[in-house]
Parts: sequence; C-alpha cells; structure tokens
Amino acid sequence: MADQTFRLPDLGEGLTEAQLVSWRVEEGAHVEVNEPLCDVETAKAVVVIPSPFAGTIQKLHARPGESVAVGSPLVTISGQGAAAPVEPQAAEGVEATPGTLVGYGPGAGPQAGIRRRARVAPPAQQAGDDVRAAPFVRQLAKEKGVDLARLTGSGPDGRITRADVEASASGATAPTPAAATTSTDGERRISVVGIRKAIARQMVRSVSTIPQFTEFAIFDATALMATRERQKASGQSMTPLPYFIQAMTKAVRAFPMMNSSWDESRDEIIVKEPINVGIAVNTSQGLLVPVLRGADQLDLVTIAAKSARLIEGARAGTLKPGEMTGGTITVTNVGASGPVETGTPIISPPECCVVAFGAIKPRPMVVDGKVVARPGAWISISVDHRIVDGALATEFLSKLVAELETLSA
Repeated sequence: MADQTFRLPDLGEGLTEAQLVSWRVEEGAHVEVNEPLCDVETAKAVVVIPSPFAGTIQKLHARPGESVAVGSPLVTISGQGAAAPVEPQAAEGVEATPGTLVGYGPGAGPQAGIRRRARVAPPAQQAGDDVRAAPFVRQLAKEKGVDLARLTGSGPDGRITRADVEASASGATAPTPAAATTSTDGERRISVVGIRKAIARQMVRSVSTIPQFTEFAIFDATALMATRERQKASGQSMTPLPYFIQAMTKAVRAFPMMNSSWDESRDEIIVKEPINVGIAVNTSQGLLVPVLRGADQLDLVTIAAKSARLIEGARAGTLKPGEMTGGTITVTNVGASGPVETGTPIISPPECCVVAFGAIKPRPMVVDGKVVARPGAWISISVDHRIVDGALATEFLSKLVAELETLSA
C-alpha cells in the first residue's frame, strides 16, 4: 500500500485557488476512482472534484470554507498503483463538462473532465432571500426537509454549507466556521475567495488601469411605457431591460468605437464586430455578468427571452463559465431593485463602455412650453478615455436617448 497525495488541479479557468465548499468523504473511508471527493467554488462556478485514486482516505488537508491554492495538497489516499483516468459518473445534480485535470494529460480527453453542478434553485418559500446558501445547498435542504432559516452557517460570511445541512438532517453538531473569525474587540474577518475575490480583482483592475469618465442624461420614457403596454395587451409582457438593450445596440452600431477595447501590449484599439452585451446581475454570491451574444442580431422578443434566461441562470448558478465571458459592452439596470436615480458604473475590463439605467418614474418635463409629469429615467455611461473623448461619448449618449424616446412596437 502506498500513500498518494492528490493536489488541487487546474480546472481550466486560469484558476489560482478555490474555496473548499464541502467534503463528500471523511478520513478512514474507502473511495473508488472517479468517486466525488469534494465541492470547490471557483470564480465562476461550484465544481465537483472526483478522485483519481482508489483507496482509503488518510488525510483531508483543508477544511470547508478555506482557500486552497492550485497545486496544494487536497487529500491523501492510501492505495495501490498510479493514478487512473477520471471516468465521468452520474452524480447528484451534476453534468459532465469537457476539460482536463492537471496530471492526467491532454490525451485523457473529455472523459477526464470534472463535472459542474447543474444547480437548481428551489422555490422561494423554501428559504428566504436573507438566507446565504448556494443553490445546490438549498436543493439539498429541500430534499432532506431542512429549514435553512433555522440554521447558522459555518461558511464564509455565515453562508450555509452542505455540511451544515447534513449535520442538521442527522442531528449532529454543525462544523465550526473556518473562513470567518471574530476578535475580542468585535471585529470580524472574512476570507475572500471564489466569486467575491474575482469581483474584487476585476474592479481593482478597472479603476487602476482604465482612465474612465462618466456622463449623464435623462430620457422621456413615454414612448417606451406606451410600447410596453401595447405589447402587454398582445400577450408579450416584458421588463424595460430588453428595450434598453435593443436601443443600446442601435446606438453602438452608429458609434462602433463604444464596442471596442484597448490592447495594452500593442497600444492598439480593437473594434469588435459582434455586439455581445454583458448584463450585470445581482446574485446571492455577488455581481455576475452573463453575456447576451450577438444582441444586435436579435429582435426584441428574443432579446427578452434570452436575457431572462441568462438572469435566471446567473441567480440559480446554472450558467456555464462560457456564458459569462466575451462581453463587449455592459448594461446595468440600477433602478430595477429600488428607487435608484443613477450612479457612476465601473467599466468591466477589457471593455470600453458600461451603461447604467435608473428607475423609471414620473418626472417634471417641459412639453410644448408647459411643465408636465412624464415617466423618465436617468442614464449614465462610463467610458475608457483612452478610446473615447467627451464629444464622442456625448454623441453616443444622445443617440441612445433618441432611440429610447422614439420606440414603437
């Protein structure tokens, strides 16, 4: 018998570290090749790590909630022989995704791939919005009849983990939090990993490498609201977001420099042909930006259907990593969740522009020399000043306003 230590592999996403969400095995247990070992959270998804060895678990090298660097020991297994290729197995809520674990070689092909959890969000009444738990944890709680609102999470920032749910279901004691510590003076420190760490790095990159400025405007939403009512009457009800996206793609077609990026290595501007709109979505795990590809080639109804699916998938955690990359310009509807007038959005590198829409509500406007109440909203755009000057930004914003004010079904 020989001890073999399995190290956290590169999951093919430029990963440098991941957060251990939960173990599926325990020390002293027997594990077969390709049997799930643990769940880890990367910057984009929760991933199930399978075992490359068969044998007995000798040591688990990390605790749930801890950050594990790629190449660091994950688990030590006592068994016979060398590592075997990982064969995909059907597992609870998991689907295969092509990829290669480091150490198995590219020849292993898709069957060496790890599997991403197809996380399904349970009905809202199963757990309130104030409960911090990943969708797959909510699903597990639903299956085991555990009320998440009654649990105290042991994960980062009080997040409820798989181990918390299983402990509650079995009547055992929940694990001790590993990623958050409280000092004697009342300060609480939270380990920042996974999606939150990726957001932090992206924002630092944005403000430290992109000289950006913001411009503002108010548009008259009378035509937009009238068009919505007509389409609602015809059985096609939709939020303002699809109208924003369609108007934005038309403005980008008129001013293509807004759909570009700066190549720092060659000091060149890259103007993108496809308009892939990133949609900023607030989720329980942080801000995610799924991408609506070829938005300028879609009609309004298709934009509405595809954007709704992306938003729902982002919140449920069911999107593939490829659905959250490749954006060329981003839209954020800051007025969707409250009476927010406007803001100064931060560009998502390497894009050139981000557009924010505020809440649509009655506003005093001058029409034919008289002040009347009309629905309206603020728009703000932040742009990369290396690519776009103030005059071009103003022209783009004016075009966007014109498109929104002349909508028709």
